[in-house]
Amino acid sequence: MSDTRYCTVCGRTLRDPASRARGTGPVCARKLREMSPKQRRRVLPVKTVTTGRYL
Repeated sequence: MSDTRYCTVCGRTLRDPASRARGTGPVCARKLREMSPKQRRRVLPVKTVTTGRYL
């Protein structure tokens, strides 16, 4: 994933370099790991939306 300033799930600003490289913050990354692949497909990708909560 590319270096991004905003979480691709919730739209929050990412400050940590590892989170920016991953494209998700630590909370969203943990929630995504806990989801089934079918649930993840409904949440990602959210490239057209820059803000909002999806979890």
